[in-house]
Amino acid sequence: MTNAAATSAPVAILGSGLCIPDEDVADELGFADAGIDASILAPMVRRRTSMATRVAITAASRACTEAGIGQKLPAIFVSSVGEMQVTDKLCRAITQQEYPLSPTLFHNSVHNTAAGYWSIATGSMAAMQAMGALDDGFALALLEAWCQLRTVTEQVLLVVYDETMPEQLLPDYRWNACAFALVLGRDTHDHPRLHRPIQANNAALPDIDFPTRNPAMAALPLFQTLRQGNSGEQQITLSAGTRPWLINVVMP
Repeated sequence: MTNAAATSAPVAILGSGLCIPDEDVADELGFADAGIDASILAPMVRRRTSMATRVAITAASRACTEAGIGQKLPAIFVSSVGEMQVTDKLCRAITQQEYPLSPTLFHNSVHNTAAGYWSIATGSMAAMQAMGALDDGFALALLEAWCQLRTVTEQVLLVVYDETMPEQLLPDYRWNACAFALVLGRDTHDHPRLHRPIQANNAALPDIDFPTRNPAMAALPLFQTLRQGNSGEQQITLSAGTRPWLINVVMP
């Protein structure tokens, strides 16, 4: 493969999964059966996890099931704010001097919480990473997945997720919890294909305003395209701002 071909080679979408726990929001967006199903977690563990972790694991499970492969594969989990509800509870406990602090809350407050619970639930020893890039998170996670597939792995799981922000932190923002997952692979035969994400080449700098909606919802246009199944190639916008990220998807 030439260098030019390597930098433009597509990757395959082997499976996808969506979780939107608010049924009214899911219905408004045109998605059915998108509720939480984190049954892969043991009941005691499931009760301790946050909404963010449960929606991420639900979407990941559905993507792996649709792909028809095992769950022990490299994974990329991307979230703009991670376990912000848990972190907010910890901070409020500190200000109110509620000591000792909850070990469970502390344990669940890190950015790679969802990845950790996924690896425990699946028994996976594969490489996993946690990313965060606000509105650009989904686009940059796709770029990371594309790079891994071109270099070090045959398949990779990508999960983008975020929960509702604490009202005390952002009273004017109402994010709806959402998660989207993809199983991506090198073998593109008879599968939908994604090309490498690109950024629009405008001179202006990107906007840095805080997003008014859950950044994970940037994945919904791609999910809609996969569900519609119309053959051909189309370009999907992955982020907002003056230099949005774009990706071309080819349906067989």
